[in-house]
Amino acid sequence: MHAAAAARCVEAAWGDAYLSPEIDRCYDRNMLWVTGDGDGLSASGLDAHAERLLGGAGMAHRRVMAEPEADARLRDGLVALGYEAGTHVFQVFGDGRAPEPAEVDVQEASVDDVLAATEEYLKTDADTPYGRDPRTRRHLLEHYRAYGPAGAQERRFVVREDAGSGNGRVIAWARLWVRGDEAQVEDVVVLAPWRGRGYGRAIVAAATRAALEASPSLLFIVADADDWPKDLYARLGYETAGTLGVYLRFARLPQASGPGAA
Repeated sequence: MHAAAAARCVEAAWGDAYLSPEIDRCYDRNMLWVTGDGDGLSASGLDAHAERLLGGAGMAHRRVMAEPEADARLRDGLVALGYEAGTHVFQVFGDGRAPEPAEVDVQEASVDDVLAATEEYLKTDADTPYGRDPRTRRHLLEHYRAYGPAGAQERRFVVREDAGSGNGRVIAWARLWVRGDEAQVEDVVVLAPWRGRGYGRAIVAAATRAALEASPSLLFIVADADDWPKDLYARLGYETAGTLGVYLRFARLPQASGPGAA
């Protein structure tokens, strides 16, 4: 379900480029996705394609996602070229029982309710300093409103500040996409003042139970390999099934010249 709502897809022997230049600050909609072994392309060759495709669309960032075979071969070279390297972990729900409901009131909500909470998250969270920029925040909110696999049904599971009223502001949320016999839990967030109360577990458990009602052949979630949520998902029955290399670099600025140049 990785090709989320891109305005343009450029196919190549090494993989695909997804381009939505009208929301260029959203890196998940403007990136290169390297499939298989990347057709043997070198790190410098891939970087040249990023310069041509992303730079040619006027973007300052260079984002690359690499499937395992290409990732193993390209990682050192991309890091040497100045890319920051990370890893996403794909976790698939096993054959165990659905997680038990938590003693937390989890509800379903509209996309507008979740977007209002997302805007607060982008404006205030320590992990989202980029969200302080109004243009970046606007682009990300446009992305969150529309993103998801083509043809997927989306449900949003939330915890509200005033749970009993049913209309309090959203303070924790997770999305569930179902398309055919595949399902994905995504975008799991708890606002900082309410962390440590079991809300993350509650919303993921609720989304997981809802997905299992459709008896999908595949139910998965994606986590950062270096962050703790993957351990929570494992306790809820998700097992590591694969990884994806994640790379980010910003455009090189032209060399300064003339008086005062360093």
